[in-house]
Amino acid sequence: MTNSSSARIAAAGLVAGPLLFTASDLLRRLVQPTDGSASDVAAAVGQHPGLWLAAGLLAVGAPFFLVAGMLGLIAEARGRGARVTVIGAVLVAVGAIASVGHAVAFYSPYALYGLAGTPADAARALDAASEAYPLLIVVIVLFLAGMTLGPLVLFLGLRRAHRVPIWSLVASLVFVACGSTDGIAPGVVGMVAALLAFVPAARSLSRAVAEPIRDPGPVTDTAHPSSAPIAAGARHADKS
Repeated sequence: MTNSSSARIAAAGLVAGPLLFTASDLLRRLVQPTDGSASDVAAAVGQHPGLWLAAGLLAVGAPFFLVAGMLGLIAEARGRGARVTVIGAVLVAVGAIASVGHAVAFYSPYALYGLAGTPADAARALDAASEAYPLLIVVIVLFLAGMTLGPLVLFLGLRRAHRVPIWSLVASLVFVACGSTDGIAPGVVGMVAALLAFVPAARSLSRAVAEPIRDPGPVTDTAHPSSAPIAAGARHADKS
């Protein structure tokens, strides 16, 4: 695969990943009741099983695109802001990978509670116990750290490198803030903010591919002017 093909795939991932991620979150908000118990969520999921399944599938699929996009940004990071960009991209990639486990652990149980006819008390007990299970705690910490701190660091680095406009950095702040705010409206705003942040980053990769590599031309030795007389003397010696 050529570098241009890799960059185009990464650019597509920078658009598709955040779009799928925020679309999943918006579908979740449409189904999940605010401040509802585990049994309330399970009942709501039972009424909208298709939306809930779609939200889960999008949440699992989005990280693959996000990781591809982060790899592209890492590969093109150089000069001013490169180190900050790489750190942010690694954080987002780690958070995206952890989000797969988080999605499975979050979306599956509420659907299974309804399918199995789990009593409300048992559903609440299982939900409470899951919050203290070490494996889930690690996954949640990686997910939250990567998808909250990661975008902020990433776009700070990209802005320092002048690869994105200032409003992309602001949009990343809005994207993170909306992710921790309940309600459908913040979900819509978060989706718009994600696109405003990540689309310019994707365009920066496309521009890097489109810019031709300039030929510096033949290299001449100007550092040692005395080399010309030496070369001329050598040619004179050859003729003689």
